[in-house]
Amino acid sequence: MTAVTSSQWLWYTTRATGIVALVLLTGSVVLGILTSVRLGTRRWPRFTFQDLHRRVSLLAMVFVGLHVVTTVSDAFAPIGWLSVVVPFTSSYRRFWLGLGTISVDVLLAVIVSSLLRQRINPRTWRALHWLAYVSWPLAVVHGLGTGTDPHLGWVMAIVVGCVVTVLGALAWRLTAGWPAHAGARVVAATTSIAVVIALVAWTATGPLRPGWAARAGTPATLLGASHRGVPAPRAPGPSALSSPGSSSSTTSLPAPPYRASLLGTISQRSLSSSSARLEIKAQTSGTLEASVDIVIIGTPDVSGGLSLQQSQASFGPLGAPAQYTGQIVGLDGSRIVLSLADRAGNPLALRVDLSTSGTQVSGELMSINGADSEGKPQ
Repeated sequence: MTAVTSSQWLWYTTRATGIVALVLLTGSVVLGILTSVRLGTRRWPRFTFQDLHRRVSLLAMVFVGLHVVTTVSDAFAPIGWLSVVVPFTSSYRRFWLGLGTISVDVLLAVIVSSLLRQRINPRTWRALHWLAYVSWPLAVVHGLGTGTDPHLGWVMAIVVGCVVTVLGALAWRLTAGWPAHAGARVVAATTSIAVVIALVAWTATGPLRPGWAARAGTPATLLGASHRGVPAPRAPGPSALSSPGSSSSTTSLPAPPYRASLLGTISQRSLSSSSARLEIKAQTSGTLEASVDIVIIGTPDVSGGLSLQQSQASFGPLGAPAQYTGQIVGLDGSRIVLSLADRAGNPLALRVDLSTSGTQVSGELMSINGADSEGKPQ
């Protein structure tokens, strides 16, 4: 088993550009609302708001484009270029990804219509331009439904901040010039409040609840895998490799250092024409009763190995096999170095030396100094 490590910049770039794009789209929507009432002062003339609106909108599209490119380029999820323009065609979280596709399509329609503004009827152009406001709520729901970070406090704070900012601008817009068109304003305000209540209720019962990845439409082949640095949650349970005489109810580990023999299985399956998933499931023998699960996703190379793109690893007692989760930080032939941590943040570094025979693996596991990339025993 050979592999070459690679950076995780693609995965983090996808997440970062999505968040930045949402913030910029929020700014574009707010500025659009402000310019719709011809806001302007001596210090900030009306044209400054219009120019800022255009610049923020273009910058938002740049980050949307980067988000799309990095998402498609990431081999972890089977998202192709067709899914970028045709909604609901991806096997990965089809509905929620489809909402993002619609949002992108709407923004593209607005850009094209703006470039052809001189050749389009003013009413038609204005109607198309107002579609940009539809793309924003679609982007919010897409991010919550497809993203992996809604449970993170700072990410949710950004989303809530974006929603509150748009609601504030909308409230200001609906009250400006009151009571003109009072009926339409009341309907718009009532609809907005109902949408926000529905969004909060769905978020609380959906993306923030355990098991959302499966309910959202993540393919079964990916539910056990994760990007490096974002371990997938696993339900505690007995190891599939437990022997009849083993105590599969063990839920605690002795204090390190660890050193034990390993025995388990190795399997590899193709995810796409350019991506494969390799999984190693092994169990220790002797006084240490524990299991280790290692997942590698990468591009097959000519030597028969994988060029590492993402990884995920878990280690723990047989009754809680995911007590420690993390990623591969060193890979040299059959030697794997893991950087793990438990839920309290306590770190654990392990070195796994393996030999393979068909679908069987054997070898040795030992704890190491986390800062020692060579994997020297503690």
